[in-house]
Amino acid sequence: MFDSSDVQSVFSGNIAEEWEKKSRYINSLNGNDNMMIPTIKKYITSTSKILEVGCGTGKLLSQIDALTFGIELTGVEMSSDMLQQIDTLRFKNPVRLINDSVENFIDDNKYDIIVMKQVLHHIVSREQVLKKLAGYLNPNGVIIIMTPNDGYQKSILPFNPITDLLGRIDDSMIYEYIKDLPLQVVEIQHVNSLATFNSLYEYFMFLYAIGSLQKIFNYKGEYEYALKLITVFKNLFSKEETLSVDFNYSYITLKKK
Repeated sequence: MFDSSDVQSVFSGNIAEEWEKKSRYINSLNGNDNMMIPTIKKYITSTSKILEVGCGTGKLLSQIDALTFGIELTGVEMSSDMLQQIDTLRFKNPVRLINDSVENFIDDNKYDIIVMKQVLHHIVSREQVLKKLAGYLNPNGVIIIMTPNDGYQKSILPFNPITDLLGRIDDSMIYEYIKDLPLQVVEIQHVNSLATFNSLYEYFMFLYAIGSLQKIFNYKGEYEYALKLITVFKNLFSKEETLSVDFNYSYITLKKK
């Protein structure tokens, strides 16, 4: 099993530096793979206090910042290498950054919207984290989650709800996580897209760039051996052969009861 320190180690250094370039391995993407902003627009007001958990290099934070004036933004990110890439001077609204994991950070504030984009599947104690975040919500506040679901890469790696290699989350798991929490499901949207890669090598390197290769090995150092193997056989894996991969995501809105 892994913990937050293992995940922190993976999303630092080279991965953090190259984070915004990870899509270079994808040849084409058919469909919409990002519904975060349209979903956030349903709930944001000019006085909203918004927390992003796992804000990375600040891309989504900056997109939220551009929606309206008067909001307050907070970003929590365990990777200091990613946080260092955020230029807070470019934000028109106040933004506060916290260098910590979602499991460990402490905050005195309450929020109207809490956002988790591609984060929940990297967490072991999902129920505990959702319980913690529910405690940071204002009355009628919402948690908006984007996560790979059971259809994500299903043609390559079959989904296993108990020991899934990629940490994918289906709808029933969400209901199970919150059954004893002061949260209710408002909406679950399923968005499907299809990514194509020109070779196995580019597919493998994409998995590495987004942390999925590391997750298969529970974020432990063994993934480095797999990366070395891929590198050794680069010429073989680089032979042109189009590979189509399902990128299926769920956009989940949870509201405080």
